[in-house]
Amino acid sequence: MSERPDETARRALSIAAALAAAGPGEKADARRMGDDGAPVFWRQASRLGISRPQEQDWLRFTRLIALLTPASATASIHDQARSLGAVLADAGFSEIRLARLLATRGDPRAEALERAIRTIAPKRPHFSVVGLARIVLGRGGNDLARDYYNRLDHTRTPETADE
Repeated sequence: MSERPDETARRALSIAAALAAAGPGEKADARRMGDDGAPVFWRQASRLGISRPQEQDWLRFTRLIALLTPASATASIHDQARSLGAVLADAGFSEIRLARLLATRGDPRAEALERAIRTIAPKRPHFSVVGLARIVLGRGGNDLARDYYNRLDHTRTPETADE
């Protein structure tokens, strides 16, 4: 089921803020939650009017944000000026892994995205949670690739670009 872009942004920002404000135990529950969810997710699902057909995508998004939000955090990881693609490029995420991620669909893509998030989580990155929501909802793959390669190309020196 599709939703308006402004609705996606509102929900993504709200979930990221709720996780930042949550206690350490609630954040841990969200990091470990399975398909049955966790209280912090269900409160947001109710508050934001997330419908049953959208629950699994938003549950995945919530778990990913929880993985990226340290237990001690009091502020959201959202940074509109940074994209997930740029963060992955800066973290040394390989082009092969990105290609595999972009080529998969459905549950395998969600699993690949979670592995990518787990890879960068220890670095405590801040980036656009709205962009991540679009990827989870199946609408941001091209943006992910564009931002990754844009960052990769702009960090190469003229000497390494020819290699």
